Amino acid sequence: MSGRFMTIKRIVIPTITMVIIASQLMGCAAVTQSELLQMINQGDAIEIEIATPINQEQGTESALDWQELASLSTNPDLRDSWDDILMITPTDTGKNGVLYVNAEGNNEPNNTLRVALHNSEFLKYLDSEADSLQLSDAVQGNYADLEENDTTRALYMGINGYFNLLPDSSPNYANPDSTLQRNEFMAMVFRAETPVQDLTADSAFADAVGQSDYNIYAQGLVQNSYLDTASKSLNNLTANGTITRAEALYLLMNRYFADDMAKVDVKSATFNDAKDGGDIATKQKFIEDGTKKDYWKSYELTYAIQNPDDGLPTDLYKALVVAKSKGLVTDTTRWDEALTRSEAIEFLVKALRQEKGITQFNAKQGLVAGHEVQEPAEPEETIEDGINSTHTDIILGDDEYKGDTGADALQSEYDSLSEEEQEMVDQIVEDMMKEHPEWFTDNSSSTSPAPYQGPSVGTPSTGELPTYNFGESGHVEGGENMTAY
Repeated sequence: MSGRFMTIKRIVIPTITMVIIASQLMGCAAVTQSELLQMINQGDAIEIEIATPINQEQGTESALDWQELASLSTNPDLRDSWDDILMITPTDTGKNGVLYVNAEGNNEPNNTLRVALHNSEFLKYLDSEADSLQLSDAVQGNYADLEENDTTRALYMGINGYFNLLPDSSPNYANPDSTLQRNEFMAMVFRAETPVQDLTADSAFADAVGQSDYNIYAQGLVQNSYLDTASKSLNNLTANGTITRAEALYLLMNRYFADDMAKVDVKSATFNDAKDGGDIATKQKFIEDGTKKDYWKSYELTYAIQNPDDGLPTDLYKALVVAKSKGLVTDTTRWDEALTRSEAIEFLVKALRQEKGITQFNAKQGLVAGHEVQEPAEPEETIEDGINSTHTDIILGDDEYKGDTGADALQSEYDSLSEEEQEMVDQIVEDMMKEHPEWFTDNSSSTSPAPYQGPSVGTPSTGELPTYNFGESGHVEGGENMTAY
């Protein structure tokens, strides 16, 4: 365990039996294997105790409320600063901008963090060094307990504060090193992905874990939790107890990367502080003769925490392997340590950015019914003296030349003529030069016009291209039934 984890956090006093599983750093002996077996055989629930960081929580925790994102009034200074940086604007129905666009590209005042993290325009701000620094500075100016140079952690706490995932403490504390309970972490994940709506309390869940303000949200993720209600392992003692980093990673990987979890090879990764402990429950007779005893998962986790050198249960180890492939952990996992608030937001953001349940989209503003955002208009064509300068009004036939343009094209056409035809064209040009010398004047220079220097044909200043039809009116010596341009 890390040296900064020096205290033991015990949230609830057991009603059936109390087991103190103390950290070796505290010099207290852990419950022995035989004692654990005796307790589970007696049907006793167990409280899982985890080494937690030395941290003094500051302020008074605010009430846990749930309002649409655009209607939130918490952290007003932080909210105003982020709105300015992210170019979020007020509307008749709330707000619009990169945080207020749903996956269909429509304006959504009741948006979620999960959706926002699939908007490429928002991710640009998070990935830009300059923009993320601005966002972090705004967060540090809002909270009194963030270190000045800890910009990354400040950004995560700003996300929590803006999206109101978990309540801050008043007057202005983020408490980034505060540890989370299991029901608290479950509620945070649920609120990050669920639009505000009326929810119905699950009475069976409340009976299993006891009453808590977090229940209404945590109940939505019970199927993804490592400790479950089916084995009674998620109960009043454990739901209100401190969650380990391994459990938090398991919940996120199980919820958003179930396919990866199902096919992961436990031998595909190695760690400095973790190994696959296999079926610990069966080895320790928490499952005996195929029968799963009540609370077996909570006992299995307790044993693993007390004996980290023996490894952790395979399912938790698989979660570490998948999490490493997603960049949530490195070779050093600290899997048996308590999860802090800032770590929880970091895990959540990194997981949501990569999950494929929502297709990534790109929108700076959301569409509003009746006020659709118009795409930029195409540049208008320049019309000079009746001529379309883009030549879009000229449609060539399938057998007509569509290659070179300008003088190169004329020269190519000229070279393709027979010697007799070339002589005829030369004569025509010479006659035209004599009759209309002004057509053959180079006006590209800002100085006085230069005399014509070669056999070239340009567009006359009148804007009209002269045409001569031989054999008809406008006869020019040199040929019959020809059209010269």
